[in-house]
Amino acid sequence: MTKATEQQAGWRAPEARGAFGGFIGPKNLVDLVANAAPWLFDASRSGLSELPIENPGSPGSARLCELGDGPLGWLSILRASERLEASLAPTSAQRTDYFALCLAAHFASAATYVPTDVDAKIRHALWLDQTDPDELARMRDLALSIGQWDMSGVSARIVHVQGCGPLSGHDGERLSVLCGALVACAGFGDTAGATLCETAIEFELAREARAFDALARENGRELTLVTLASILTHNAGDVMQSLGAKGASAYTGDATLRFGDLARERFERYGGAFGRAAAIYREIGASEGHRNYPLREVKLLRASPDLLLPNAPFLDEWGMRLATWPTWKLSERAQVVTGLLDGCKRVAGQQGYFRALAGFDRAFPGGLASRELAQELTGSTRKFLASTEVRPFVEVKRESFEASQAKRVRRILGR
Repeated sequence: MTKATEQQAGWRAPEARGAFGGFIGPKNLVDLVANAAPWLFDASRSGLSELPIENPGSPGSARLCELGDGPLGWLSILRASERLEASLAPTSAQRTDYFALCLAAHFASAATYVPTDVDAKIRHALWLDQTDPDELARMRDLALSIGQWDMSGVSARIVHVQGCGPLSGHDGERLSVLCGALVACAGFGDTAGATLCETAIEFELAREARAFDALARENGRELTLVTLASILTHNAGDVMQSLGAKGASAYTGDATLRFGDLARERFERYGGAFGRAAAIYREIGASEGHRNYPLREVKLLRASPDLLLPNAPFLDEWGMRLATWPTWKLSERAQVVTGLLDGCKRVAGQQGYFRALAGFDRAFPGGLASRELAQELTGSTRKFLASTEVRPFVEVKRESFEASQAKRVRRILGR
């Protein structure tokens, strides 16, 4: 990071491993976000409006857990992160503020190429560590409020359905946090708090099912339905991971019956929408690999929110963007092509990286076979690019590929 970026990200001296009660220290956590999405700390690149550290109505010394209101509450928390110091024995109040910081960090990075690895903390560990009922209530209220956070600046994997609002994998992260809150409240004997969490979970799952059914009834929305099917299936998995955490079953019997394994069994729940979504996901989306490990090494892709990866496998347009990205030199474009080819090798059965290469081939002058680009690639990369393992897939026209996938969706739904 530049010195200016370090200051904006709340830079402090390096922290030791496990600097916050055995967990990653606050400064190191924010550094991970700055590494995954450096543009978040540069208003000229983020596309986000200038935001004061305080939300309207918050006092100048507000705690992190008090800064989460509003669509950009997560950004307010990140930008005020220096208020939370590392501590080997944090107080209950510090644990609550650390929870707020973990929520904001994960929200900011979940759809980037290198998301922060704090999901287990916000859905389970930090709830168990809280022993103060007043602080637990603050954590619960924050968990209930994050549904208002705007994900549009940090994700390219959002589906908008009229009457249902935006849907994405961020909703699954929120559901898992709400499940953690439900377990913690039930464990504390906070029946009213547990009921609030259960109601919020029910509302969100019903909204997602309603959105899926609405799209399924529309002709011409099959490709979007594939994306939504992936979202619903992953979100159902997030719920199950949280409800199935060690020790949770003692408090979640009824909730597990209502919300558990939605994508795998008892499809009478929510009209079977999660079962139908899972059927589409298994046949079309499962092989894509939502974590995109091969692209984590291509740091050029972290330069702008406009380079965030959309939902696979429909990546032709994104590939065209890579081919024409205005600030890259030819050698940098070759690095991106090499990364995509590496993904083709490492992720068996995927089609998204091939489609990105097809889009690149279509938009780049001379295509992937251009002499100028070839000079920037290694001999083994050129050989693999021209091989029967790659070339036939890249040569499939976008229109043909997408039409075939739309037919598959209708066939699956027809079953």
